[in-house]
Amino acid sequence: MQQATASASASAFRKKPVDLGAVSWSGRVEPADLARPAGMLIAALTRCADERGLSLSEMASVMGVSYWDVSQLRIGFRRIEALDDAMAEACAAFLDRPVLTIHMLAGLLDPEEALQRAPLTPEDIIHARQLRVCEPEELELLSPPNRARPLQGLAVDELGELHRAFGANPAVREAVRAELALRPMSKTEVLRAAVNAGGEAPRPAGEREAPAPGIMRCTACQKRLRIPQLSNACEIRCPSCQTEYHVHWQASVCVVQQQVRVEDEPTPDDAGDEPGCVEMDAGEAWSVLGLPSGSAWAEVERVRRSLLQQYHPDRLGHVSPLVLKLAENAFKRVGDAYEVLKAQR
Repeated sequence: MQQATASASASAFRKKPVDLGAVSWSGRVEPADLARPAGMLIAALTRCADERGLSLSEMASVMGVSYWDVSQLRIGFRRIEALDDAMAEACAAFLDRPVLTIHMLAGLLDPEEALQRAPLTPEDIIHARQLRVCEPEELELLSPPNRARPLQGLAVDELGELHRAFGANPAVREAVRAELALRPMSKTEVLRAAVNAGGEAPRPAGEREAPAPGIMRCTACQKRLRIPQLSNACEIRCPSCQTEYHVHWQASVCVVQQQVRVEDEPTPDDAGDEPGCVEMDAGEAWSVLGLPSGSAWAEVERVRRSLLQQYHPDRLGHVSPLVLKLAENAFKRVGDAYEVLKAQR
């Protein structure tokens, strides 16, 4: 009866909360007040008031409650079990934490049991995890950086552990599912989904397909050269014979021009020689086809068909005359190499 009278008397002194701007609180508690009957709740209120430079009376005014409500809760005259909804909401507004978190601070709800059964919000889940694993002296009950996505700061392993331990609670399960739905799929998940669906793996948003490098054969030694696809013109050199080429990409077409050194310029005696006019020996024929000496004839046939398709002028489309000339010479050399090896069978 006395308790009811005290509560009724306290409610008569409640007034409109005073707005002092944004709440600033480190999330820590006042260790000296942990031994009080109200425990962690009054320790958190006291620490928050100290950090904001407020006395207990000023804190009560900011909260919109009477000094009686705060002082009687602090000294234990008012039992914590009698914490009514209005006082819990006032504490939640002052500390800027959810009401259910206030109940956990007051000891009215065990964080372990809350995670198992209570209808928690995602922010309550974060605070319950902190209260569950931290000692009161080490507690930092911080708000999540993104209050629209409180679980955003948890790693995938932490979300998995949360689901394994408390996934039976529909509130926890739904919060984890909602957070995962907002996260981009990993490359492994994208590929797995594409393989299971029998389609092509989608490319992540904003990512462009890497340009494929061009492949050509050195006109001097027939070594395969990889041409990087760059926006600006560049110079490449054959690592075997040191022949230099000037390379420039025009859209998807690569224009290649051999750099002729002074000592390599043709003399009047051989100016009329064409690349295909020089007699070819067996060793050079195997090199042109890119096969080791003595390879099976079926392999020779396969490589010949592949190279003829690659260098056939009709398959190059609209290219510069220089590229067309190089392709024609390479096409002829492949045919000559085949004839040399065929004659030696």
